[in-house]
Amino acid sequence: MAQALRRSRFMSTLTQRVSWALTLIAALLVVIMGGLAYIAFARMEDGMVNAMLVSYARNPSWLPDSGYGRSEALGAELDTYWFVPEQPKDNLPQFARVPEPGLYEFHIGSDTWHVLRQDKEQGQLYLVYRATPHEDRVREFGLILSLIGSATILLVFLLGRRVARHAVAPMLTLSRHLENWAPGRSGLPEHQDDEAGRLIRAFNRMQEHVEELLNHEREFAANLGHELRTGLTGIRSDCELLLLQLPEGPSQQRLKRMMVQADAISASLDAAESLAYTAERHVREVDIRELAQQTWQAVALLDANSSNVRWSNQLPDTLLYTLDPYALSMLLRILMRNAIDHAAPCKLQLRWISPSVLALQDDGPGIAEQDRILIFERHFSQGKQLPTGTREEGHRGIGLALARQLALAQGWSLSVQSGPDGKGCVFKLDLDPA
Repeated sequence: MAQALRRSRFMSTLTQRVSWALTLIAALLVVIMGGLAYIAFARMEDGMVNAMLVSYARNPSWLPDSGYGRSEALGAELDTYWFVPEQPKDNLPQFARVPEPGLYEFHIGSDTWHVLRQDKEQGQLYLVYRATPHEDRVREFGLILSLIGSATILLVFLLGRRVARHAVAPMLTLSRHLENWAPGRSGLPEHQDDEAGRLIRAFNRMQEHVEELLNHEREFAANLGHELRTGLTGIRSDCELLLLQLPEGPSQQRLKRMMVQADAISASLDAAESLAYTAERHVREVDIRELAQQTWQAVALLDANSSNVRWSNQLPDTLLYTLDPYALSMLLRILMRNAIDHAAPCKLQLRWISPSVLALQDDGPGIAEQDRILIFERHFSQGKQLPTGTREEGHRGIGLALARQLALAQGWSLSVQSGPDGKGCVFKLDLDPA
């Protein structure tokens, strides 16, 4: 069990599995190609020695005048023995006394010997060649192959890790997005925390969170609808009774209008939506720079007008803070979309003001002083920025009001002020107000 656990932790991520798979494939190819090269080189050395012995025996001018001779051939010692018929072979090594003509190979201790016996009319020729230097070269060649193969496998492992990270990067990005958007913690063991598992758990947490919000919405709408419909039912019943008692005239028309309005309110209740964020807070340590960058990428992907905004993330590289990442991401999305709708074309930059303030600044048209105190009121808006530089009248929204409500629910402070020299505006989010 412990061994299986260590193995699963060793291969816990998709990046590691991809890099090890590439490394194992490369190692298998290196072993196969190196083994074939080693076998081919060893056979080439043996073939070269045998060819030399056959060539030496076929040349009549190389036949010895006496019964024994020694020479150098291919970098090793070659002993030649010539025996006339009926001559004893006392000086011939015991292993070289082969029974039949032909080529033979012997391994005696650490030495390798090649023996050629050839029968001629004048007698018998024995060529005894010490091939140990050739075997040493074969072993040196094998060692060189091993070193080159090991270096190649190590290089493939390093490149495989880089390739694996590049290949798995989109999945990791998606996993981080979902983890930031899906509050809650996973109950699975740590050794199962791979990329696929993170995606599945994030999707599951998102589904559970959505179901929780939907249940809360249904319960709230049902309770609110019940209370309001009770009063509306009483009003409508009284209107119906009065219609039966009053004569035809203006009074009956007013009562009928009251009944129509009561029916309209009742119909509106059927489609009511809750805008309150009352879910449980899930606080953890978050890299705010990375979260802000991911949030902007998500906003820019969904809003075509984001091309009119030049985004600049000036937060420190390692800005860690303990907070609810889902709430911060939602609040930043509201502020970023507000800049796209009302300040574009502009430059939007996010800065960190110590000790705990996020500042989102744009250089757009800005906010009029008389509107600044109303900017966070529900259904108030300055109007959507038009390409001509004017603002669209009649545009109303609740985005900034929700941002203020969300900040208050988290214990944060959200404010707005004019930018430098009165140009643009700066939204300041204090994550730890005094």
